[in-house]
Amino acid sequence: MNKTIFKMAVKNLFANKAKMIITLSLIGIGTFLVILGFGILNFSLQQTQDVCISDFSGDVLITGKPEKDSIMVQLLGVFQTVSVSMDRPKMPYLVPFEKVKSKVESLPEVKGLTNSVFASGMLKPVDLPDSWEPEDKNRSSFPYVQILGIEPKSYKNLFDTIKIYEGEFPKASNGKFAMLPRDRKKRFEDYYGRTLKLGDEILISAFAGKARQQKVIITGFFDYAHPDTAIDGIAYFDVDTTRILADMTLGARTAAAIPDSVDLSLSEKSEDELFSDDFDSDIIDTAASSNTKIDYENLLGSTELRDQLNLADNEAWHHIVIKLNDSSKTQSVIKTLNDWFKEEGINAQALDWKLGMAMYYGAIEGTRTLFITMLVILSVVVLIVIMNTLVVAVMQRSSEIGTMRAIGAKKGFVRKIFFAESFFMSCVGVLIGLILALIGAAVVNAFNIRVGEILAAMFGGKQIRVSISIGSALWTMAAMLLAGLAANWYPVRLALKISPLEAINR
Repeated sequence: MNKTIFKMAVKNLFANKAKMIITLSLIGIGTFLVILGFGILNFSLQQTQDVCISDFSGDVLITGKPEKDSIMVQLLGVFQTVSVSMDRPKMPYLVPFEKVKSKVESLPEVKGLTNSVFASGMLKPVDLPDSWEPEDKNRSSFPYVQILGIEPKSYKNLFDTIKIYEGEFPKASNGKFAMLPRDRKKRFEDYYGRTLKLGDEILISAFAGKARQQKVIITGFFDYAHPDTAIDGIAYFDVDTTRILADMTLGARTAAAIPDSVDLSLSEKSEDELFSDDFDSDIIDTAASSNTKIDYENLLGSTELRDQLNLADNEAWHHIVIKLNDSSKTQSVIKTLNDWFKEEGINAQALDWKLGMAMYYGAIEGTRTLFITMLVILSVVVLIVIMNTLVVAVMQRSSEIGTMRAIGAKKGFVRKIFFAESFFMSCVGVLIGLILALIGAAVVNAFNIRVGEILAAMFGGKQIRVSISIGSALWTMAAMLLAGLAANWYPVRLALKISPLEAINR
């Protein structure tokens, strides 16, 4: 019986070759596009995961915990998941730092760790006139930079992230240094139209917190160890310079302990009193009436306290990055640390690479969501096309169906014929799509295709390669098969309603 049904299904399909070819093409192309797309994303996700863990976030990243749920703290700054304010949130400190560090060092799973701080800013020449404007063609080369303040020794022991091609990696933790990636050097040169060399002094204007600037001397230029990922624009500075740019100064720590000897009378004045013409004249008139020579440079008194408050807070840190002896223990270590933070009342959190580098992981996941949406749409299209094809076939074969019913064919027999036709087209179409995807993957991998920054952010890398996983291929094939089988419901229902007598009379 099954052999007879299969023969009849194949015969019916080849009797209407045009419809069969159109249906097979749609199923095949849809399967090809989705499997190939998921193959690109599989490679991108695996590449990004490997590079994040090996070069940036480690297996576990510990940061301060944000005050609001709408704020995400990551290795490279804080981000608002819901825009509730125009103010840029400040990166939380990791406190108590020494206690947390001691706990991490006591865990047997930990292979190594390093501490770091984060800041962001814009690169500028020190002698840039206030009236300077970039040329329109160079505005896209805006020299924005993300900065990690690192301890060179512990960082070098844990990561091999950068390859210095000019200058050298710092040997001491207490010295000043500033190392820029090749692409930021090029952006600086394109934007300002001047060459940036080793030993040049430049200005960094911070973006976060208070308006702060720092002069730095370039001590090295580097390439990333894995330059094909979308992760770029990260420079490496000494910790104290980065702390000042991030507004991690002694001001916040000592503001509550200002000495009584400091004259705070100005703080009691209103803005109108401070900036009115009368206020300035009162100071001058008082000084003139007492025959005292005015010392304009020291008019506001000693700046010693202000200078101290602007020094870097050498006890402030943003992160601890951890590498484990066995990466499979990542989730258990994260749970151990987060449970301990909760027990000790410590406002900190342990994250895996997906949350620690969520900006990059989220871009790939967004593209994956797009492909899943495409899969759903393609499945619906396949369903509609097959359904229409079968409905037309039912109308054209009403006499045949009626005759089979008249000579004793049961409804189940007719139903099996139509399901066999649909199953055959779906299977052949899916196999064609899979073969095309394998050929496409080989071609893409052979040509070493590279993309620009926008596509690199979507696909997690500048090099497009395909890694077809068995799981994604099976899910895609299953979706297409189910769409094909679901398309049978209405046409089969229509076929079973045909009366044998009515069909014969036609």
